[in-house]
Amino acid sequence: MYIDPIACVDCAACVPACPVHAISESADLSQDQQMWIQINADKSGSTPVIRSKQTPLAGAEERRAALGYGPS
Repeated sequence: MYIDPIACVDCAACVPACPVHAISESADLSQDQQMWIQINADKSGSTPVIRSKQTPLAGAEERRAALGYGPS
């Protein structure tokens, strides 16, 4: 998932909403993570807009548990 930096209003509501802590404010990124700002900007324009919650992919719960974000 990529966030359109033009449409983003910098409210940061997506940061705590991400169940696997994969979203950060750009100001909070370390120097070695700064490259993701441009990658996100480039990719956001070429991916479909997600307008509603999607069904998780097969194995999603197991992956969340393995990463420490859910029950094992």
